Amino acid sequence: MSNGQKYRGMTAFDRRSFLKATATAGLGMAGLGIAGLGMGPARAAAGGLNILNSNVAWSEALTGSVAEAYRAKTGVAVTGDSNSYEAHYEKMLIELSQVSDTFDIFTTDVLWIRQPMNNGWAKPLDDIKAANPSLPKVPYDNLTDASLTYITYKDKRWGLPLVQTTPVFVYRKDLFEKAGIDKVPATWDEYRDAAKKLHSSEVAGCTLLPGGQDAHMSGDWGSRLMSSAKFNPWDDGVFNDDNEPVFNIDRRGEHAIERLKEVLPYCPSGVASFDYPEGSSIMQAGGAAMTVTWSDVIVGIEDGPNKGKFGYTVAPIENVEQAMIGGWSILVNAASKNLEEAYKFLAWMAEGRAYELFREGGESSLCLKSDIARPDITDIVPMLQAFKDFDTRGTRPISVPPYRLTNAVEIQRIIYEEIVASVLGDKTPKAAMQDAEDRVVKAIKG
Repeated sequence: MSNGQKYRGMTAFDRRSFLKATATAGLGMAGLGIAGLGMGPARAAAGGLNILNSNVAWSEALTGSVAEAYRAKTGVAVTGDSNSYEAHYEKMLIELSQVSDTFDIFTTDVLWIRQPMNNGWAKPLDDIKAANPSLPKVPYDNLTDASLTYITYKDKRWGLPLVQTTPVFVYRKDLFEKAGIDKVPATWDEYRDAAKKLHSSEVAGCTLLPGGQDAHMSGDWGSRLMSSAKFNPWDDGVFNDDNEPVFNIDRRGEHAIERLKEVLPYCPSGVASFDYPEGSSIMQAGGAAMTVTWSDVIVGIEDGPNKGKFGYTVAPIENVEQAMIGGWSILVNAASKNLEEAYKFLAWMAEGRAYELFREGGESSLCLKSDIARPDITDIVPMLQAFKDFDTRGTRPISVPPYRLTNAVEIQRIIYEEIVASVLGDKTPKAAMQDAEDRVVKAIKG
């Protein structure tokens, strides 16, 4: 059995599906089964808008309180089709590749965003505005600069960000105090030393997430790689502008694997199978003292027995103060028969009230500038402190790998397979990175 086959069975698409575990089965059937049966999802009422949507806090608000507010203001109905993370990606491919006009608008993880753009499935907002200059301007300035990176492509604005995320360093303040750690680790050396000091038979010093494709490749390995050298905001440190692999220049990729391996002894028993759900659960229950993971998947840990004991800040660094910004975006289906109405809806969203409703609906990965600036909002959503610390630490935002590739999910899987093979001891970091480079070059060429 090759390493690719061995690790291919590990979780590929569990980024946020665990947040709605009780809904996943039914919605997954709706998302995939209906298309397979040829029945098709329901269309919006005449004059209304229909959204291909996800099933987390912001997405529930999008077709709930946000839709209600928009209808109250304009009389236009907004409906949506909710899907689990796994089903969402598959359904997006099916609907858009068939040039279906069932959905006027669709939401997308930034990891997938170039696929609809490069394939002509999304309509740039700038093009819709150019066709009718009387349409309102979109107030992009209300949203954080970093969150706008992914919807800006080929000198055009293609949609809006919905949420922004970053790898956040989550730690137990009480356990730090008990262990005599009076400085929050700011480097990976300090993180390793703290993990060793915190580790005990009752509480693991930290946790990793080797069982998840996105969790381990972009979260664990990516967070170690992202500060290894200075990158432009639109760069991801994994591929250059020509989509050539650069992740192991100066052994950066190998060193990121070594960083993972050095804290593996201080992780919980059974960590090899941990994905986002297990990482969140063990932190919530008090089984680990630290983790670095995406801000949108650690939601809920304050609801457990250790509420108020967690601290949040920017991830530790290697050499350069910079961190990835990820998230979700919302785009207009190029095949929609309601392009101008879809544009008006997004323009209204950017005014700000829609994003406030996301927050009021429980979303914590916020990209409305006014939300991040308000101290009272940080009291309600404490992990926003990580974004505030961007200014304190002088952290520069960079992008999520490998978002610029049309087959980003496949490329992420290949790199993940090689990383986890090395972390779990099946090959050396050098061999893993060389195999990853050879495989991704072949996959990109097709």
